[in-house]
Amino acid sequence: MPRIPEETIQQVLAATDIVDLVGRYVKLRRMGSLFKGLCPFHTERTPSFTVSQSRGTYHCFGCGAGGSAIRFVMEHDGMSFVEAVKRLGDAAGIRIEEEVWDANAEAAAKTRALLLRVHQDIASWYHALLMKHRMADEARQYLKSRGMTAEVAKSWKLGYAPPSGEMLREWAAGKGYAEGVLIDAGILGAGDPDSGRPGTYPRFRHRLMFPIRNDQGEVIAFTARILRADQHPAKYVNSPETMLFTKSKVLFGFDRSKRAIAKAGQAVIVEGQIDMMTVFDSGIENVVASQGTAFTEFHARMLKRHADEVVLCFDADNAGINAAGKAFHTLAPTGLIVKCVALPKGDDPDSLIRTQGPGAFAEIIKSAREFIDFQVEHAATRRNLNEMRERVRFADEMAASIRLLDSPVARETAIQRVAVRLGLPEETYRRQVLRDFNPQAQKASATTTPTMKTSDGRQLLVSQDKTALLLCRLAFSNAEVLHWLRQTRREDILDDLPGASMLALLWRSQCDPADPTSTSVFLASLEPAEESAFAGLLAQPAPPGGIEEAGHALDALETARLHALIQRAQTQLKQPGLTPEEDASLHQRIIAWRKEYLDRRKRDPDTR
Repeated sequence: MPRIPEETIQQVLAATDIVDLVGRYVKLRRMGSLFKGLCPFHTERTPSFTVSQSRGTYHCFGCGAGGSAIRFVMEHDGMSFVEAVKRLGDAAGIRIEEEVWDANAEAAAKTRALLLRVHQDIASWYHALLMKHRMADEARQYLKSRGMTAEVAKSWKLGYAPPSGEMLREWAAGKGYAEGVLIDAGILGAGDPDSGRPGTYPRFRHRLMFPIRNDQGEVIAFTARILRADQHPAKYVNSPETMLFTKSKVLFGFDRSKRAIAKAGQAVIVEGQIDMMTVFDSGIENVVASQGTAFTEFHARMLKRHADEVVLCFDADNAGINAAGKAFHTLAPTGLIVKCVALPKGDDPDSLIRTQGPGAFAEIIKSAREFIDFQVEHAATRRNLNEMRERVRFADEMAASIRLLDSPVARETAIQRVAVRLGLPEETYRRQVLRDFNPQAQKASATTTPTMKTSDGRQLLVSQDKTALLLCRLAFSNAEVLHWLRQTRREDILDDLPGASMLALLWRSQCDPADPTSTSVFLASLEPAEESAFAGLLAQPAPPGGIEEAGHALDALETARLHALIQRAQTQLKQPGLTPEEDASLHQRIIAWRKEYLDRRKRDPDTR
């Protein structure tokens, strides 16, 4: 396993403000000494995720996730321990050097770093071609026709992919990138689709290139747009999924807009990259683009962690309306308020802002309607609701949408409005909506299963001996108790006592509960399940008592240990093949342990 000196880990954790770190991904609100928000590791509607700035830890009471700043980066961004420490170290200006390195971890980390470097370098190359090369004239003319200036191209680092693969191969050779690396990065594809011949081909040719970035602003993929309508049947082409890029987990522009979304409590969702860039550059920064893909539960959770409301701003054609309906069905069960806007016919956000100005678009966003109302109004213009069969069909469709609403008040309001619009008795329609409605099942379906790691953390807590866990909590919340425990030099009793593993870990560690950095370093040294379990203990109120209560608990553990030893020896006596000497030795030990056990029970009748 990779090993970073403990002194370096201490420096990194001491320099990291966990509230600032988590706050980049989760909308946090102060509640007393803690900060609270929606858990980034499972879907929830009521915040149960807490962050302690003073202790440098986080914990979710919903799914059990918890730990230090290092664990948060590991779990949230899918990084190894070393990668997470390096990222935090880089942010704090601390150089990280590993003493020992695991071969598999090294290979994975090097591959990821190489792919990031390839994407950064080729994005710069594409950008330089767009800005300076004569073969990119058509791309520059296209941008000009869309009202996009050189400053916009520089700000978003737009690029141009040349039509010939020779330029790409020359560039790669000059940079020292092997063909296999470009295939892994999704820049090259295997087997030329045009000629049908084996080999490789540039995935992007004669296209305008939009870099796709992760939450940290690193280029991880591209979206490429055609420049001529007759160029290719696919107007947009995305990079394939790679080690860096999973399409269902990325929203275009989110790295730049997430702070504005959190501040506004609202996310405006548009369909394309150009729309997103135009809206953002016009001063309305709480905007992201769906990249033309279906919304996923992961997208919904990303937005829910930062906002309470989303405004869908899709094209007013059938495709746009259908896309809005699908997005509603994914977003609504998370508890987000979903609204829609109707753009003027023939306009998209980009064209509207360019012809009428940012103020006009801002007014349209302000006039956004609740999705249910929008759906009814749209149906009234496109469907014959005076015809019975069509009215019944639409009533069924609306009932399914209403069931997705999280708020009972929102459901009741929607029932009333739809019933009035369709000319149905309100109570009749309410029965229709609620007939198959199961809020518990809906809540369960909208919540992801906690990861195995957090599940293991809860199982570890449940498996602990109650007295050992109480003593662990006393020691973890009171440095004097832990110091006293270590002074007793009686930790060997834990080796014979089931359910004392957490107490043993704390007892034998160098952790100082009075020092938040020391606590964070201790947590970072644990396995994921252990770290989650200890973070759960820290999140609970400290148990009352001090050294006296700890002494009673330790005595009770001594008694429990004797009982466990007696039972274990009695089980051994039943095993076949014991020699007379082994049999006699076990009997002697049982007698001695039983005498000590009874003496302890007499001294303290309350001890089990």
